[in-house]
Amino acid sequence: MTEQLKKKTDELLEELKMKGIDIQEYLDENENSFIEISLKEFWNELLERSGQSKSNIINNADISYIYFYEILQGKKIPKKDKIIRLILAMELEVDDAQTALKYCNQAILYPRIKRDSLLIYAIQNHYSIFQTQALLSENGEQELQ
Repeated sequence: MTEQLKKKTDELLEELKMKGIDIQEYLDENENSFIEISLKEFWNELLERSGQSKSNIINNADISYIYFYEILQGKKIPKKDKIIRLILAMELEVDDAQTALKYCNQAILYPRIKRDSLLIYAIQNHYSIFQTQALLSENGEQELQ
């Protein structure tokens, strides 16, 4: 028997919106459609892809050494601004930021929100944390925490 292909997110959502759905049946039938991610593995993969040293990322992200290592060990789940700081420091892409935000249960960057548009621009253009803070400030938006 061949394994059912993973369903698209929209398909899963439509099934969940059906009246009278048996949630246990849904979970069983869609078992191969769920993402099971180890945040420890995820962050370490991003770290490796960045090609940068841990100390460089810590300095560029302007976060504490202890907090950074707790994230890498999967002990801490960073909030939105810390994720953005890490993505900027690692000089990664907008897609990486969106994935990290999703995996950490944070709202993805939404271009209709002015601050998020500025953050997308900063990530896309590989701004430093300090350049990003200036961009946010110059445009009347709250700086990264």
